[in-house]
Amino acid sequence: MGTTFMKKLLAATIVVQSLFLTAAYASEGNISRLMNSKTLNAAISASVDIQIIDIRHEKYVKKGTIPGAVAVTYKKWRGPADRPGQPPSEAALEAILGENGIDINKPIVIFNQTGKTMQTGQAAYVYWLLKTAGAQQAAILNGGFKAWNAADWPVALTPMTNEPITVDVTYSFEWWAEPMDIFGVATGQLPGAILDARLDSQVKRSVKTGKPMKSMPLARFIPTSLVVENLTPKRLTTSAMDEFRSALEGRGINLDGEMLISICQTGELSALSWFYASEIVGIDNVQYYPDALQGWVADGGLLFGLSNDN
Repeated sequence: MGTTFMKKLLAATIVVQSLFLTAAYASEGNISRLMNSKTLNAAISASVDIQIIDIRHEKYVKKGTIPGAVAVTYKKWRGPADRPGQPPSEAALEAILGENGIDINKPIVIFNQTGKTMQTGQAAYVYWLLKTAGAQQAAILNGGFKAWNAADWPVALTPMTNEPITVDVTYSFEWWAEPMDIFGVATGQLPGAILDARLDSQVKRSVKTGKPMKSMPLARFIPTSLVVENLTPKRLTTSAMDEFRSALEGRGINLDGEMLISICQTGELSALSWFYASEIVGIDNVQYYPDALQGWVADGGLLFGLSNDN
């Protein structure tokens, strides 16, 4: 075999192993389900069969994208205008995936423009949706396109256009909280906790204006800064994950099997909190309520004063 072929084979093997390990993490700073731009570039250079999804707004895509990426803007993964947190139906998701040639049985990497909180939350939502639809090899590009560009990796002028394929989707509810789950936890019929993952700044504004924040029944405020403001390397170390677990337990939250439901106002912050707690830290039974507080209120759900466990 030629030297070039062997180098590509070795690079491809390393990339696949480092990306999609079944453990919560492989080593300090090398987290499965969270990819850095160097690893992604190595995968592309080694011609690894990996699918890249650009969920950025069209105005960013027009300025260039990661080579081989297919562009499916974030809003296309969301629900209707009056219920944006409501995930698409199985048929609607099949159409999105099929039209863009995205095979959920192959490795997928999702990216947005930056690694900032809300945008990473958008990527985390798409990750959650694909995992719920059956994808077992998915990752988020840490730092988004900004990190890719900063590393001076190649940029494509236009996104990839794939041939349409047939996709079958059956949603799993293992990580999907429903209103009855919230009712069960709130009334004590189910052991667990409802964790409100809104920004610290929202609470500070509430205190300043004198208008108390309201949330679902018995929800506890778990500030975004505690969970993950941005997925920096410091947040991805073993010690940081242990501190996160200890912080939750210090607030009286049982991490051993109880249902932990992540919520927020529109869905992005709670998706990020779910991603960090479930996919990075590896806490079992963390669920995400995609319809968020907007959907809860739209369905007639009541709001109460938010418990601040700081």
